[in-house]
Amino acid sequence: MSTNLFKVTEHIVSASHIREYPGSTVRNQEEILSLHVKQYTPRDQDQTTSFDAITVIAAHACGYPKELYEPLWDEIYHRLKHNGIHIRSIWIADAPSMGMSGVLNEDKISLDYSWMDSARDLFLMINHFRDQMPRPLVGIGHSFGGNILANLALMHPCLLTTLVFLDPSIIPRAVDRTVGIDPPGAVNYALWRPDIWPNRDAAASAHAKVWQHWDRRCFDLMVKFGFRNLPTALYPTIPEGVNRSQPPVTLTTTKYQEVAGISRSNFSDRTSDGKFQIDRSVHPDMDPIYSNRIVYRPESRNTFSNIHSLRPPALWIIGEKTFLGLNNLREAMKTCGVGVGGSGGISHGQVKEVILPKRGHLFPFEDVDQTASHGAAWLVQEMEKYKESELAWNRKRSSMTQRDHLVLGDDWFEAITMPKALQRHAKL
Repeated sequence: MSTNLFKVTEHIVSASHIREYPGSTVRNQEEILSLHVKQYTPRDQDQTTSFDAITVIAAHACGYPKELYEPLWDEIYHRLKHNGIHIRSIWIADAPSMGMSGVLNEDKISLDYSWMDSARDLFLMINHFRDQMPRPLVGIGHSFGGNILANLALMHPCLLTTLVFLDPSIIPRAVDRTVGIDPPGAVNYALWRPDIWPNRDAAASAHAKVWQHWDRRCFDLMVKFGFRNLPTALYPTIPEGVNRSQPPVTLTTTKYQEVAGISRSNFSDRTSDGKFQIDRSVHPDMDPIYSNRIVYRPESRNTFSNIHSLRPPALWIIGEKTFLGLNNLREAMKTCGVGVGGSGGISHGQVKEVILPKRGHLFPFEDVDQTASHGAAWLVQEMEKYKESELAWNRKRSSMTQRDHLVLGDDWFEAITMPKALQRHAKL
């Protein structure tokens, strides 16, 4: 449906220079990675777009293609339009190792990925398209995409006017389910899942039960964009005798890149007596309390440690049954914005929680309507505040002369005492 509502423009831009981990690329650290970006511009947009039309910067969940959020954009578009809020464009890029970005980079990308790189990538993307992205910019991020947008906002506190977090991976402690057999975690399923099917229909059938609660639109988009035809760099040959009109398919984001997005290995940090010791040349970002874990993910906890300084107001939409842990996310949400440089948090009306009953981590694909309703309602509220503050600021600035921008006002001279030596000189 998005192509009916939006003109979809594809872009390819460079990712940021020098990655967080040397093992991110194949040949050298100067390897230039690419981002595959989609821009969704409403088809009914006229030539005189409102000054407060919003630019959405979105970020997907780990391993899920950016196109899965198109139904969400459709529903948000309808709700915002009903409330007189216009969208200028929605921008979303696949992480360098995932989706179509992963396809572009498959001969360059290796298996050590930092979420922090994606925050820098989005900052670079925004600067690249700055002429098409006047304020206000708002962020909508799901899972590790929420973490990425939080770090973008921490990097540049005034860039985003507001944020909508969809079950963001910002938590004070690691999820209990890790790599053990009972219960298995996301990394277990990602590493051991099958990743070749005889054709696209077979791939869809194999996932019908797993995705049975998904909105049908998201299911169809996953079948279209979540798989790619062989051959690929990972599987360069096609078996003999296959139907070329319905070739075998594999995952667009390889299962190995998905695992690299979920966890980082810590297999070697053990001394001869069996004790764990952090090798800071390899794991400089590992929290010592988790040094005994054979895999870890530093960004969730590290971002939690900084979330108190988050400047933009933020809506947290959380699935009641999220595998990240409801209490984990609530603890992060209560900390959000309460520190120096932050928005003020919940007590100042700058942070809000919405819990979706009986929903898990993938609710943006399961309950598109509810997700859109809560997200759009928050954006309507925040855009009203934005318009009021912009009008007040513009009124104040429009009364200033050119000289007012060159000379400090009388209030400075009233507040700052003249040194006595200068006072004596002034009396002469």
